[in-house]
Amino acid sequence: MYRLHFILIFLGYLLLFPIFSKQTPKTEVPSSYRVTKGDSWFGIAKKFKISPETLAKLNGRTTKENLYEREVLRIPKGEEKVSVSAESVLKEIPTYPLVQREKVVKKFSELTYDPHKGIQFQRGVSSLVRASLPGKVVHVDYMDGYDNFVILEHQNGLYSVYGNLERIQVTEGQQVKPKDRLGILVKDKGLYFQMNRQKLSLNPEKILERGI
Repeated sequence: MYRLHFILIFLGYLLLFPIFSKQTPKTEVPSSYRVTKGDSWFGIAKKFKISPETLAKLNGRTTKENLYEREVLRIPKGEEKVSVSAESVLKEIPTYPLVQREKVVKKFSELTYDPHKGIQFQRGVSSLVRASLPGKVVHVDYMDGYDNFVILEHQNGLYSVYGNLERIQVTEGQQVKPKDRLGILVKDKGLYFQMNRQKLSLNPEKILERGI
């Protein structure tokens, strides 16, 4: 009886498999565009009927960055959609997570060959790490490559991550306000800063542009 049951399940799989194969849509690969002299984010975006921000984000850039002649840009094709940001869900203006502004040595990128879900600040004179938005400390831990790190939960499904800490000065469950002290950076690393809305990674630089 068991053998017959197994055979019926196997035959059903074989019969259904071609149907599923035909119905599964093929993944469309975005087309590309080679930049020519005089091109701009806005001009290229208009040509392909998309927003400049969407075009820049798809290529791991911002519209403030220069285009280079003959570089190849990815262009959204078909139903591919790119979420520009979630700044609109912010209820408060974010504050800078360091006491002084430091250079960003590695930028946010969603490129498949070089993803980087946060930004890496240069280790300058700032050592104190502060909360950028009000929220709750939901996780404190250690991970190779990020040293000690803190995760804060904010309103509307937003989370912020602060890595490369030598000392952590908050505890899980603690409520914090903007500019509240989270910890101290390790001596040889700058702050790693990441922001997410649920599972969507956001560009922290664009978030921080709204504040100081």
